Amino acid sequence: MSYEIIYGKQFVKLRRTREVIPMLLMGSNNCFDVGIGGRTGRRARDWSNLRYHNRKGKISEKPEVILKSVDAELRQRIRDRSFPKEDKPADVRNRFGYFASLAISGRGTRGTSFNAYRSQFSNGIKNALTIEELAQLGVYLYLYSYSYKPEETAGAPASVNLTTEAQYFEELKRWRTWQSGNGKSLSLSFHPHDDTLVLERLRNNNHRQPKPKKEVVQNHYFVLTDGHNALVKYTSRAYRYSFSKTGGKRFRAEKEAESYRQLLLKRKAYKADIWKVERINLLATFLV
Repeated sequence: MSYEIIYGKQFVKLRRTREVIPMLLMGSNNCFDVGIGGRTGRRARDWSNLRYHNRKGKISEKPEVILKSVDAELRQRIRDRSFPKEDKPADVRNRFGYFASLAISGRGTRGTSFNAYRSQFSNGIKNALTIEELAQLGVYLYLYSYSYKPEETAGAPASVNLTTEAQYFEELKRWRTWQSGNGKSLSLSFHPHDDTLVLERLRNNNHRQPKPKKEVVQNHYFVLTDGHNALVKYTSRAYRYSFSKTGGKRFRAEKEAESYRQLLLKRKAYKADIWKVERINLLATFLV
């Protein structure tokens, strides 16, 4: 069975039109790169502009239109199933990849649910980056045309790495002028061509530095105590405690200590009912 595999996603945000360009890293399960010495390498894949859910093959589209079309695809798959008496609508939703001949990497077709597939678009829209933001990461939206027949790309504008949104619309106008009336195609990808390198650069953007915390000193704190000892932490089997009230887990506010106590009760943690909140009138430092 031939099917498409989704390995990654990175949508591109266009501020001028409030649209996104859906970019997916995809490839067929039956196509492989050539490895060292001519041996079969990994499955082939590349970044490309997916226009399946765009109106009339548009390059970019409104987010709400894309999601509406994705939902419509599920309904269409349910209507088109070959054995309606055997395959229920819930089966199509839960094993969507099987019915749509696609898989999200690591899941397989039967393990790719509709919710997992839809999240490729909803999360892609949510985390879309502008062309300028991509360029800062060393990832460039790449506009090009390719064919094995030179006559099919004759007169095409030069392929170009895009660094600004203004440049994108300027170049797109040039390419549309060349394309008009002759049915020739233009494509979008990412540069560098090394898709692994592109993924690494995109993922580095998600490892943002946490907001630095500041020290707050106050003249009291709260603990959970059984009257003599103070709770330090719960382990997988029981709990650890301090032989003094001052050595237990510290809470900045009484409300925080009580919320933690209620959580232990809800989880039915070992002897959770022995703990009571108590204020300790000593200096304490917290990072907030």
